[in-house]
Amino acid sequence: MPCAVANEPDKTDSSAMKIFPVALLSALLASSVFAQDAPIDWRTIATEFSEDQAAAEAKYAGKMITVTGPVSSIAEGAMTTESTPAVAVILSTQDGPGPDVKCLFENEDLEPNTQLAVTDDASEVLIRTVDQVGNETGSRPFIQSGQQITVSGSFFEFDAGDIVLRHCRMAAGAPAQ
Repeated sequence: MPCAVANEPDKTDSSAMKIFPVALLSALLASSVFAQDAPIDWRTIATEFSEDQAAAEAKYAGKMITVTGPVSSIAEGAMTTESTPAVAVILSTQDGPGPDVKCLFENEDLEPNTQLAVTDDASEVLIRTVDQVGNETGSRPFIQSGQQITVSGSFFEFDAGDIVLRHCRMAAGAPAQ
């Protein structure tokens, strides 16, 4: 009487061969769709908005962008966004090509028990740590006027001559100098 023999599975490990194409495809998609090759100099983006505002808005609408430039001024308060107090860090120079880049660092994006604060003379942004009640327990420098920084943020709008980025963070791999 014939005997049924089950096929033995191939002894080679094919899991790596199955994972590699998925990982490669994911990396290619992330690099081409979501990542930016290099930071954009603030003058480049300002020139784009000066020359053709509609084209620049269409180019950056809904995108995360990374911009590098010198901090020309710092402002604090509710005037920076409609719902969340934030600190506005302006990238520009006096001889710049036109619009400034306004980078909004918002408290809602920080780690728990931390807040942004601007010094009385508006020359520096501090990160303050606070206890559960809200009392300051310490602070450290974050951004200073005149400093060259690289910031990643979501393009929000072009408003009153400013290119506005929201939910900004210091760019990974590009520490503040």
